Amino acid sequence: MNHLKEELYQLMKSDSSIFDFIQEHAIDGIAYASSTYPTVIWGNPALHTLLEDKGDFSNESNLNIDQFVVSLKNLSTNSSGEIDKQEVLFQRADGQLINTACSSFYIHDDNKKYHAVIKGYNRLDSKNDLDLDTAKSKSNLKELQRQVAFLNECNKAATIGYWEVDLDSNSLYWSDVTKIIHETSVDYSPTVDTAISFYKDGDSKKIIESSFTLAVLKGKNFNHELQIVTAKGNIKWVRSIGNTTFVDGICRKISGTFQDITKSKENTIALTIEKEKLYSVLKSSNIGTWEWNIQTNETYHSEMWAEILGYNLAEIHPVTTQKWEQLVHPEDVAFSKQKISEYFDRKSEYYEAEYRMKHKHGHWVWILDKGKVITWTENDEPLMMFGTHHDITEQKRINQRNMLFIEQNPSAIAMFDKQMRYLVASKKWKEDYHLTGKKIIGESQYDLFPNIAAEWVNIYEKSILGITSKGKDCLFIRNDGSNMWLKWEIKPWYSDNGAVAGVIIYSVDITKRKEIEEKLRLSEEAFRGNFEHAAIGMGLLDVQGKWLKVNNSLASLMGYTTEEFVQQSVKVLTHDEDLDSDLKLIQELVEGKRSYYQIEKRFITKNKSVINAILSTSIVRNERQEPLYFIVQIIDTTEQLRAKNQLSESMSRLEGLIDASAHVAIIETDVNGLICTFNKGAENLLGYSRDEMILQKTPLSFHLEEEIINRANELSLSYNPVEKAFDVFALPAQIGLYDTREWTYIKKDQTKFPVQLTVTTVKKNEIITGYLGVAVDISYIKQTEREIHTLLNVAKDQNERLKNFAHIVSHNLRSHSGNITMMMDLAVHEQPELLENELIRMLQTASTNLQETIMHLNEVVLMNSAVNENLHSINLSHYMQETIQNMHAVLFNLDVDINNTIDSNINILALPAYLESILLNLMTNAVKYRSEDRLLKINVSTEIIGEYAVLTIEDNGIGIDLKKNGFKIFGMYKTFHTNKDARGIGLFITKNQIEAINGKIEVTSQEHIGTTFKVYFRHEKN
Repeated sequence: MNHLKEELYQLMKSDSSIFDFIQEHAIDGIAYASSTYPTVIWGNPALHTLLEDKGDFSNESNLNIDQFVVSLKNLSTNSSGEIDKQEVLFQRADGQLINTACSSFYIHDDNKKYHAVIKGYNRLDSKNDLDLDTAKSKSNLKELQRQVAFLNECNKAATIGYWEVDLDSNSLYWSDVTKIIHETSVDYSPTVDTAISFYKDGDSKKIIESSFTLAVLKGKNFNHELQIVTAKGNIKWVRSIGNTTFVDGICRKISGTFQDITKSKENTIALTIEKEKLYSVLKSSNIGTWEWNIQTNETYHSEMWAEILGYNLAEIHPVTTQKWEQLVHPEDVAFSKQKISEYFDRKSEYYEAEYRMKHKHGHWVWILDKGKVITWTENDEPLMMFGTHHDITEQKRINQRNMLFIEQNPSAIAMFDKQMRYLVASKKWKEDYHLTGKKIIGESQYDLFPNIAAEWVNIYEKSILGITSKGKDCLFIRNDGSNMWLKWEIKPWYSDNGAVAGVIIYSVDITKRKEIEEKLRLSEEAFRGNFEHAAIGMGLLDVQGKWLKVNNSLASLMGYTTEEFVQQSVKVLTHDEDLDSDLKLIQELVEGKRSYYQIEKRFITKNKSVINAILSTSIVRNERQEPLYFIVQIIDTTEQLRAKNQLSESMSRLEGLIDASAHVAIIETDVNGLICTFNKGAENLLGYSRDEMILQKTPLSFHLEEEIINRANELSLSYNPVEKAFDVFALPAQIGLYDTREWTYIKKDQTKFPVQLTVTTVKKNEIITGYLGVAVDISYIKQTEREIHTLLNVAKDQNERLKNFAHIVSHNLRSHSGNITMMMDLAVHEQPELLENELIRMLQTASTNLQETIMHLNEVVLMNSAVNENLHSINLSHYMQETIQNMHAVLFNLDVDINNTIDSNINILALPAYLESILLNLMTNAVKYRSEDRLLKINVSTEIIGEYAVLTIEDNGIGIDLKKNGFKIFGMYKTFHTNKDARGIGLFITKNQIEAINGKIEVTSQEHIGTTFKVYFRHEKN
């Protein structure tokens, strides 16, 4: 709802004469203006319609009524000289001229000052528009009746009653609400006299009687807050408003409203009393006050406000914001404005700032300025603000003196305000809390330590409430995560008026002491734990030689229980030969000549056996340095001593072995390459003596410089550049390589010989302390290699000759055998009877066999040279299908089940002719050597194994006895069955063909069960 409209409605509720005015004088429009919003005029919808104003009058809009006014004619004024009757000629937005009668109703505050005005407009149109106006009036009347009903409901809710006195009939009317306020019955009929009698005797009754008389005689309206005594005897505060109606100069009617204001009046009285108390306190406390209308920038300042600055109020009135800025120290203006802005932005609960203002005599005065907005506009903007102005100059001086004391204090002290903002901190405080060099004054402790523990926050809050707290051994975690142990005390400090103004914190950093205590605690726990659970024997012995306490390890070492052991004397436990030396050292401990001692000695166990041990003894003294007890530690070294002896023997044997290696050079160097071990073998191989080499030379002295340079270049390519020549041996060993390679050694007499050298690191506790090189003379091996190369070259040459011989022989023999066969065929053709001659038949058979043998030999020769030809990618499944197709003649009239499951996607690397021969030979063999006792089944399948595609051909034929014939199964002319077609050449050729294409063949077989061949072809993908 528009704020002016709301204000008008509130006035109508409190003053019924306003409603009467509107009903009579505002049929065609209402305009309302108020001193609260002097630049805004509100007009009701009827007025907007009258003027044809197209503005959005449903919202808060400023009606610029002057733009429609053509002329004004003042007709009359009221008793205060205010114009109350006018004739106004408007020009509507569409250009039409409208003449209106304007009546004004003025509203004044309690001080008779102007507050608001209501203007009602009625049209003064021609007779032709009378009917239209009458209809509009009826419509407006209905609307007003509706508003009256609404207003009555509002009055009931606000306990506002209505009353009216008809002076002609001397009758009084009370509304229902008025009767409720007087606590009378609903049917009660009041008179003027009985109504006045309800007012409380005294001022209230006198005022109402006087006001009513003046209203009747002079037409003076009244508005009073008075007390009544209800019909039930209750005292109430009421607001009684009366307005007169005159006819022909005679008051005919007085009407008004009657409102129960008991609660608000009691609150106002209580507030007034409190306000008077407050002003009394402020005056006695030398505190000035101020009020500020933020929207109009108007201010009010108390006399005390001015006196604080040495003025009386009249001297500096009015105190505008510009004058205030002139009085404030230039360095403090921005700060104060910032605080006000933060408060207006709701960032703080109230405004508070400390700044300096210039006194009339020229010096600066410290002011504590506090304020709070008590009224906000409907737009949530600050409207009225109230505040106090307190001279804190002396307090500032005291605070500065205290701050100086705190700042220069050698202890860790800091002073805070109530928001835990730093006011001052000592140098020690900044050091302890790692704040040195940081700007902390004015900063919050919570901002500087955002992760501060909740328990510290609680302690701070208690202190701000006035509670002193202290503690010790408390943990504070700094921003960098480091721990600080504190002994501390927090006390509130107070302002001049006795209120808590902040806190002072005193702390002592006891971190070092806590660390020492913690180390001592851990040390004690560790000692206790070590004592009880130590693997070595430990015991406490008093100065008289009696055991106070021993652990299980010591008792077990000696073969006793702990209870038995403490009963034994040192003399009984010690070997006789070691007792005197032990007692002598104990005496030196007691006399303070030494703090501890450690010796090797022998002990006697419970079963009288002797053990070797290391005894460590220290002494514990009291504050007067008197001996209290001994701490004894005993380590059993029996096994170590035995191992030491064994190691000594092993080292002797190893040294002998190294020296005995007459043909192996074992050379050890330090990390810089200087030789420190040079065995007998090195002397024999190189011709140098140990004295010439150990700590005198490096291995570079007997290496070829050219080989060193080449090796350095190789290592530089793979690793970091080699800076020193010796790094060619050290670098590979350092990165974990066991570098074994051939080198050339140079003997003392400058002769050269090859060696195979292995270099490794020598480590101690995982740290490289040197390098060990083991070199073997490989002169004989090199000579043997040369001889082998010579023999290989001879064999290669002979193989080539044999190959040529095989070609020649196979070619020539084939020609001659062919001629013999042809001649035999011609002779038999010419003389068929020759076949009856046994010798001729034998000759013919021998000729045929010779030709077949030569053909096989030729195939072998060709096959062995095929390995150099290019291999092709061949689909194995396709070739197997063709092989099965080509076997139809062989399979004719035979009952054979062939199950082919070869993967159609497998390609192999082979020669087509070889593959056809291999598949046909293996498949026909399965048919040829079938069993007559069962149906022949042949299973063909493939699988991928590594880089091979493996073909498996499995049959259930007669099988082969591999124990008997396995070694010759792939031999030439080797047969294992009585089959008439067996020649012993097929598997021989097949194996050679498979190997020629880089494959291999395997066979498994059992007699009367069957045979399985696995052929490994090179898979195309590999």
